[in-house]
Amino acid sequence: MKTGAARNNDPKYEVTGDLSPDVTGTYEAAGPYEGKPSYEIVSTGWYIWWEPEGNWTISRERGVVEDDWWIHIHPDIEGAYTAHGGATGEATVTVIP
Repeated sequence: MKTGAARNNDPKYEVTGDLSPDVTGTYEAAGPYEGKPSYEIVSTGWYIWWEPEGNWTISRERGVVEDDWWIHIHPDIEGAYTAHGGATGEATVTVIP
């Protein structure tokens, strides 16, 4: 379920990699979370969101890291994300031009 209204000028991000579970695909704006934009892949319900501790996270629910998740300790959303919990593979997040 889409949680935020995307605008035409909102960026979209592509997640790639050999990942388990499969979180690859195009993420679209899902509204703000913790003072920064968040993104959702509507077909599978995964999110990219900002944790106030200083990292971007890919998980099934904003604000929750359990079972499978990836983190990127950097203020920029783009880059390599490290697997945690039961997740495997390095996720790469890039903006879609």
